[in-house]
Amino acid sequence: MNIEVKVLNSTRLTKLLIAASRWLSKYSDVLNDLNVYPVPDGDTGTNMSMTLQAVENELIKLNHEPDMEELADIVSEAILLGARGNSGTILSQIIQGFLEGVRAKEEVIVDDVKVAFRLAKEKAYKAVSEPVEGTMLTVIRRVAEEAEIYSGPSDDFIPFLVYLKEAAKEAVEETPNQLPKLKEAGVVDAGGQGIFYILEGFEKSITDPEMLHDLERIVQSQAKRKDIMEHSGNHIFEDIKFKYCTEFVIESGDFDLDDYKSKIVNHGDSMVCAQTSKKTKTHIHTNNPGLILEIAGKLGNLSNIKIDNMEIQHKNMLLADAEQYRIDKKGKILVQNENSKPIAYFAIVDNMELGNLFLDNGATAVLIGGQTQNPSVADIEEGINKIKAEKIVILPNNKNIISSAKMAAERSSKEVTVLETKTMLEGEYVVKNKDFGMDEILKQLPFNTSIEITQAVRDTKVDDLTISQGDYIALINGKIKIKAATLEEVIKNTYKECVNSETLNIFACIGKGSTEEANKVLKGIKSTVKYSDLVIGQDNYPYYIYITNRNPELPEIAIVTDSTSDLTPDMVKGLDVDIIPLKIKLAGDTYYRDGVDISKGEFWKQLLKDNIVPKTSQPSPAEFKELYEKLFEKGYKKIISIHISSKLSGTQQAARVARGMLNKEDDIAIVDSKVVTFALAHIVLESAKMVKEGKGFDEIIEWIDETKSKMKVYFVVKELSYLEKGGRIGRASSVIGGILKIKPVLKLENGEVCIETKALGERGALAYMEKLIKNEKNSIIMYTGWGGTRSELEAADQLRNIAEKTKKLDYRGRMEIGATIASHAGPVYGMGILNKIR
Repeated sequence: MNIEVKVLNSTRLTKLLIAASRWLSKYSDVLNDLNVYPVPDGDTGTNMSMTLQAVENELIKLNHEPDMEELADIVSEAILLGARGNSGTILSQIIQGFLEGVRAKEEVIVDDVKVAFRLAKEKAYKAVSEPVEGTMLTVIRRVAEEAEIYSGPSDDFIPFLVYLKEAAKEAVEETPNQLPKLKEAGVVDAGGQGIFYILEGFEKSITDPEMLHDLERIVQSQAKRKDIMEHSGNHIFEDIKFKYCTEFVIESGDFDLDDYKSKIVNHGDSMVCAQTSKKTKTHIHTNNPGLILEIAGKLGNLSNIKIDNMEIQHKNMLLADAEQYRIDKKGKILVQNENSKPIAYFAIVDNMELGNLFLDNGATAVLIGGQTQNPSVADIEEGINKIKAEKIVILPNNKNIISSAKMAAERSSKEVTVLETKTMLEGEYVVKNKDFGMDEILKQLPFNTSIEITQAVRDTKVDDLTISQGDYIALINGKIKIKAATLEEVIKNTYKECVNSETLNIFACIGKGSTEEANKVLKGIKSTVKYSDLVIGQDNYPYYIYITNRNPELPEIAIVTDSTSDLTPDMVKGLDVDIIPLKIKLAGDTYYRDGVDISKGEFWKQLLKDNIVPKTSQPSPAEFKELYEKLFEKGYKKIISIHISSKLSGTQQAARVARGMLNKEDDIAIVDSKVVTFALAHIVLESAKMVKEGKGFDEIIEWIDETKSKMKVYFVVKELSYLEKGGRIGRASSVIGGILKIKPVLKLENGEVCIETKALGERGALAYMEKLIKNEKNSIIMYTGWGGTRSELEAADQLRNIAEKTKKLDYRGRMEIGATIASHAGPVYGMGILNKIR
């Protein structure tokens, strides 16, 4: 049968994008292995894949078929907020440009897509200040040019997409001739190859039967999901023919793939096998995963084995709410264990809507049982036991629940703390701002005001207030302070009492008994105060209101840095510094937030045990945007965001995108430190001290610009194998160097890691470092650093001892070095030196 696709509608475009995401994800490791430009971090595949996965995640949640304009809006928002790294950012611009060309038409023809690719190319080039040919920019330009001159059938997308895929392939193969770095490395451009895989994914969405089947299921599930949500309780479970989703990697690519596929294909469905020269990845739905693994195991060692029971998964999906939270059989406890690092927050809330709000803001678990339905100790214990974390903070959110919470905490074998929050929105504020740390939250809480508005159920007198049944009353921080005959009046009087020149934000939860008239008064606050609300539907309380006021002791400037500074919370305690974590990928597909989900010690333990090169992925623009917004909401007026050298990571590009999204160009300074680890830490700490001293925004930035190139940073590498894996030296050099016991001394120069010298043995390396110290003519500021084993720790301490004997020394501390330097060098020790007299 001859298949033709004459037009693209929103459903077909949805399938194309999901297919592209899945096809790109399949080859992300291949792209990571290619990545040598523009930064040597080996994460192009990861960044591009995670960027498209952000789109896929939004599309598969749809419970209706959007029109083209709505689809364009959904995808545009998702890909911008999910963009990671330089390649992900450029990809987001390509997709956004493409969407501009199709969003106004419900049925798109080939000629429309020609225009869309031209717009995609133009937007991508505009996003880069200095476009470089031989990159993904070249590939999308060539694709757009070839689309423009395409003369094949104009009423069928299949030959058109095949033609564009081949054009991309040719453009990718040409990249080494355009970019010398690629030719030197013997690879093609990773970002350009990613564009090829995306176009190939487009084609597969139309031509590949397995992909067609999966995509059709996704689209059909939109209608099913809508039906489930509209008729909750009438859940119909699908029959699943093959119930175990089985995935694994064979650590070999040296066998006949077709012969292997023929042996397993009759034991399941949805089979996908991808092979490289070294590995073969398998995905299949089967009822006998053991048999599949036995067949595969004969061909090579197996890794990354993952087996999921899809019947259980499907049942959980149907029972979950729209946000896919897991609910226990009583419907009282909601758990989201992925929120449990480094500390799990467990909140008691009034209803399901508040529960979802807490989970969205970062709580690990919630127990439905707040006002008028106080939970027992057993209920709270049950919640504690469902949380997969050893450190838990309970937020009672009601003074009547505090004692039960404390009893449950005392009975638990886990480290459970009860933070005595007395209102729902006080607890919500804690969870929403948990990344600032408990000390900062506790400092801020006394300046905030929590208000609960309800109606008196009897006559009474409280202090000087004579209250009649039916009066509306406002509880301010738990105490009845205001009464009035109407809701509108009680809100007006509450604002007069609680809102002042230091008020920053007002957040309201609208409950049962609220009125349109009262809502207008609630929202009619002066424009200088940020206002937001949610309809929560809580019983008995028409309004919960939370007012955040500025801490008068808060300085005007916040300092932001990233985890490559290797600063710990203790080092920045008492300073206005926030650290945004990069993500680390070790073995498998798990990403860890640096310093949050995995400590430096745990990182080095895994690195040395598994003998692998870690991959790092910078924060997304969405994560930067969220942090910047929280800092402004906290009361800071300016932000100085100081980050790892742009030649080592694309972190600051993500920060710049976030700044653009906020339109805060004058209030957020993005600084390329040109350094990393303790050198970056020095700049951050000194800048934060200047903030404390009352120095101005421009003065601090000027100091940073003068200082960032002055610190001399050197590292000694324990062994050459990590430099070999990172592509910085060849195999022969590694073997010879290992035999001769050569110890490379690395330095940071103009923002890049390069080789200072090659010393002979450990003593030779230490002697060279001693020479560098003695060459300094003045008294010095010094940091030392280490990462790996006790050997590196002791060597770092020797550097300090040498300096103390030979120089007038201002020693600032020893820091444990993290993933960014480790990915280049493996176990390492080093020092940073800064002349005090300049």
